[in-house]
Amino acid sequence: MSGESARVHNTRALIEAKAALVKFAEEAGAALAAMDTDVNRVSIWLGSDRPYHWKKEIRRREDLVAKARAEISRKQIVRAPEPASVVEERRALQRAQQYLEEAQRRAEATRRWAARWERDAMMYKGTVSGLSEVLSRDIPLACARLDRMADALEAYQRLAPPPSEPAPPEGARGPETA
Repeated sequence: MSGESARVHNTRALIEAKAALVKFAEEAGAALAAMDTDVNRVSIWLGSDRPYHWKKEIRRREDLVAKARAEISRKQIVRAPEPASVVEERRALQRAQQYLEEAQRRAEATRRWAARWERDAMMYKGTVSGLSEVLSRDIPLACARLDRMADALEAYQRLAPPPSEPAPPEGARGPETA
């Protein structure tokens, strides 16, 4: 440096930058952990809970359809010589068949959504892996570097300034070179 000393007055900005980085890392890490938990919970819900539920519901609704058919047959057999009115029983059968079809549609939709969810979850995890790496590797390195910079600046501040040469009086000439 051309005889001038650096003007270091405060290293607080480096300490504040480090504190902000640490806070960011903590908050971003917590957000990533919460998102991973949510993604995993939905994966389990779509991958095992809902398929099990709809499989069980389809069986239950198939039983309702079978019972409705059995009721129609029973009523027709009981009233064998004369035709029996089975209007209500046919409506019950139709409702049971509609409920069964709805359960089958929902089971199929769950299967489709589970596959799509898994694909999207993998894309999400791939996307945030870069941020996870920054949080676990780069921010600690940056904090260490900020610490080293602050230490170096504090050490520089502790140094005694170099003795300054008295300025020559005005009008005085220094040694001339020929």
